[in-house]
Amino acid sequence: MNQIAQSNQDWFVSAIVKDGTVGRCLAEVVYELKRKERFVHALSAKISERKNSTFDAVTEISSRISILENTVKFRLSILSPERRGSWFRTSATTASGPFSESILTEPIFSVFDESKTIDVRNGLVGCWQKRNLIDFPLKATDSCVWKILLSLNFELWTLGDLGEWPRLETLPDALPLDLDSRSLRAFLTNVKTEYLAARQRLDKVYEVLLNASDKFFAKCVAAPQATKSASKNSFNVNGNYDGYTVAENVREEFKKRRTTPTIRRPIGKSAQDLEALRFMGFSDFPTEDDLKQRYHRLALEMHPDREGGNESRFKLLAKSYKHLRRVCSL
Repeated sequence: MNQIAQSNQDWFVSAIVKDGTVGRCLAEVVYELKRKERFVHALSAKISERKNSTFDAVTEISSRISILENTVKFRLSILSPERRGSWFRTSATTASGPFSESILTEPIFSVFDESKTIDVRNGLVGCWQKRNLIDFPLKATDSCVWKILLSLNFELWTLGDLGEWPRLETLPDALPLDLDSRSLRAFLTNVKTEYLAARQRLDKVYEVLLNASDKFFAKCVAAPQATKSASKNSFNVNGNYDGYTVAENVREEFKKRRTTPTIRRPIGKSAQDLEALRFMGFSDFPTEDDLKQRYHRLALEMHPDREGGNESRFKLLAKSYKHLRRVCSL
């Protein structure tokens, strides 16, 4: 080990410890320097900032996993296997309620023949396990949450491939002795920690989405007489999924993020104020806490993916909430 440390501190040591001519000794030094250079280039090609991005590759893919996490958490709190058509529809919103978190609008699945449900399920699992989309069982030209998940799985796996060198998640332990150094180990340890954290989060998303999808698949197999058009299917919202928060527990998210209640606006009300208050069922300007709770309850009732929901009223609710939130903060 002391010899390794010495060689790391003195990059020219090969020229004096190797047997042979001067030319051969110097060539050995050049080889070792080029080998180190190749490793750094391979590492840089994988984890450096991407074009038009200020984030390194691991941070960038981690941020996209966060959006996928928010999407699965929010969408599965609303969807239920009995109303199969909703799994094929785009989301009516790009944000999870009054939170600032972004969510994807893509449907959970692109439309498929329900007589091939088992093949679709096995195909999705196979793509995950193989970490590619070669045998993707849904329509390749249509984007959906499952396709985004599998694409991220492929990207994350590819990110860890350093070519001739050990995979990213095995470093620094698998670092070749001639490349080993204290500073490099510290750098690679940080990268590995972030990489494995992203891997664990994506695995969790897959676990939760597959669990919910299996309940959906079971309904497809059990009801072959259902309409072939996914957009005409209907269901009752009584689903409860393991893993992420279901609809009945979403209010806990509000409690965690609750801020200081807002003082009621002490001046008169405009026509737009009255319209928003009337739509949300208030007689006066509410506190921020009351406004959030009322929005949450009405959003669950009006969401177009729920039975009896209405997309136009859901959009009007979002508009009313946004207006009252702005007015009440004055």
